[in-house]
Amino acid sequence: MFLQATQLFGRESADTVLLNRIFNYAQTIDTTSVEGSYTYAYHRFFISTDKRNAILLAVPTMYGVAHGGARKFAGEFFEKINFHGIGKFEMVPLLDVNTIPHRRRTLTTLLKYFTPEIYEVTIIEGNMLSPFNRANRHFYTYKFINLSSDIVKLVFKARIDNTQLLSGRAMIDKQTGRIVSTELYGEHDMIRFRLSLTMGEEGLKSLLPIKCELKSRFRFIGSQISASYIYHYDLPDFGCDSLALRYGVNAANDSLIKEKLAEIRTEPLTKDEENVFERYYDDVLQRYERAARDTVPEEVKRKKNLAKYVFWDILGDHVLNRIKSKFGSNDQGYLRISPILNPLYLGYSDRRGLTYKFDVRCGYSFTPNRDITIRLKAGYSFKQKQLFYYIPFRFNYNKRRHAHIAIDFDHGRHIYNSDVKNKVDETIIDSLDIPNLQLDYFRDTHLNIYNNYDISDQWSFNAGFSFHNRQAIKPKAFKMLGFETRFRSAAPRLEVQYRPLGWSGPIVTLDYERGIKGFLKSNSEYERWEIDGSYIHRLHSLRSISMRLGAGMYTMKQAENYFLDFTNFRENNIPGGWNDDWSGEFELLRSAWYNSSRYYIRANGTYESPLLLASRIPWCGHFIEIERLYLGAVMAEEMKPYIEFGYGFKTRLASLGAFVGNKNGRFERVGVRFGFELFRKW
Repeated sequence: MFLQATQLFGRESADTVLLNRIFNYAQTIDTTSVEGSYTYAYHRFFISTDKRNAILLAVPTMYGVAHGGARKFAGEFFEKINFHGIGKFEMVPLLDVNTIPHRRRTLTTLLKYFTPEIYEVTIIEGNMLSPFNRANRHFYTYKFINLSSDIVKLVFKARIDNTQLLSGRAMIDKQTGRIVSTELYGEHDMIRFRLSLTMGEEGLKSLLPIKCELKSRFRFIGSQISASYIYHYDLPDFGCDSLALRYGVNAANDSLIKEKLAEIRTEPLTKDEENVFERYYDDVLQRYERAARDTVPEEVKRKKNLAKYVFWDILGDHVLNRIKSKFGSNDQGYLRISPILNPLYLGYSDRRGLTYKFDVRCGYSFTPNRDITIRLKAGYSFKQKQLFYYIPFRFNYNKRRHAHIAIDFDHGRHIYNSDVKNKVDETIIDSLDIPNLQLDYFRDTHLNIYNNYDISDQWSFNAGFSFHNRQAIKPKAFKMLGFETRFRSAAPRLEVQYRPLGWSGPIVTLDYERGIKGFLKSNSEYERWEIDGSYIHRLHSLRSISMRLGAGMYTMKQAENYFLDFTNFRENNIPGGWNDDWSGEFELLRSAWYNSSRYYIRANGTYESPLLLASRIPWCGHFIEIERLYLGAVMAEEMKPYIEFGYGFKTRLASLGAFVGNKNGRFERVGVRFGFELFRKW
């Protein structure tokens, strides 16, 4: 670490002492009293759409400002904040005025900037490495400038131009190392920003800001949006807890809200903000006056506005953007739908070609400890011309123990079996074009019903039934040869999971399944064992190592049971679940190899870091957020071994990966993966 204040060794030592005070300050504060506390906050925003085009309609939350005549928008809010711990809080809106059409929220990704944790490793929701944390000190240079006997200015700068690093300055209390105020400059996820923070003066409040001011700019393919926000915390309630002004929409309420916010407002509006709010309140008043004297039947007005409502508000907004909705008397239920026709949700691999993913989630909470959820994860491979979908249903009857009854339905996966192919070869008809008939591939529909219960943080038990229906992709050819076209299996299964260090450590899972012939029309009999261990070891400064080790084998399989289908060693058609979509998987291994052996032993590892290889190259590091190295190996009957190497990185636009496969000591193939990252966290 270089402290660039002076060349004198004695002064450098003093600066080192002061820097250590900053790093240690958070540990001197008692944070046990935060749970159950609350405060009140006022904030407002001003948004200007300096440039826009049709593509802006597809950006999440931007639909409301992407069309229409208005170019400037503003909003004012007063909220109650209930704390459940450091970094855990709930915001309850009390008063709000929002000039965006239909009171939509936009640029919601910026809201996380107003609850920064400047003393933690990352400042904003697991992103942007803090210069005030000891673990990140080698990423920054520091310079101290004396201002008075009590205050010193700290100027910090990133050693490498990287989107996870910041630059800026801070005012520091010399005696304690407390940050009095700071300005942070950076660019992340297509947002260039300046964040100014004034911190509390003592105790727990000194770890949290009492004022935040954000200036930001968003640019995307010709569109340019400027946004400014001001947040003030630690305010009195102004009597708003007892008001119901936020309920109901009428001229009287709007007038009361306007007056109350003027009383709460901590600093005057800018001229632009005044103009936007005056125009909004004038429009509201005129709308209510027109409604009072309007004699046009309500049915006629509804028909007149139907086309606009259907096109813009339903088809436009809901097709291009995420749908989020709550229902129930107390918002116990939720519905979340990914964009239906948004091109930003495409992906590519050389094996599956272009793919499109779709996700729907729905849930309802009966009590804090009991709820029900259902999800649809779907994907379509244009190269394979195949629709995949996975539907998990959960009834959580004791969330504290992860106790739930689950039904998982999986459809569309292609499963390969060489035994079928061998039997076909024995009775082959010379005139039959075997390669084009795909006699060794079946479409698998899988239903899994089970109950899970955690008896402790270390042990979980999962018991249920697994059902497979495997249908020949080309049934006519099988019928011509007199073969079965459908194979069913019904199997009781038991899974035991052991977590030696609880939920923060490695997870070891033992899985047993026994197929019973004749049970629920099953024509398959088998016995399968698998063991799987996984662990993500978190290192400092956004580094981590993901590890997976497993094995499986069939200890019994009848001659007519052609299928070898493991739970933990299979092709992943709809990836996800680790830090990225590709960790813990084999990207180039051909699908047939997953179902060709009675046993397997596999190992996977991924190392990720924000500053690894390419991110250290000038210009590249400005866009690369995370880099990853992949290594995977598997041994099976005809693969001794198969090894796969990979390198990938994630930018604000996309994830890119290149992989090399080697089977039995010989080069197998090279492939690439591509996936959009645009607005994934918006």
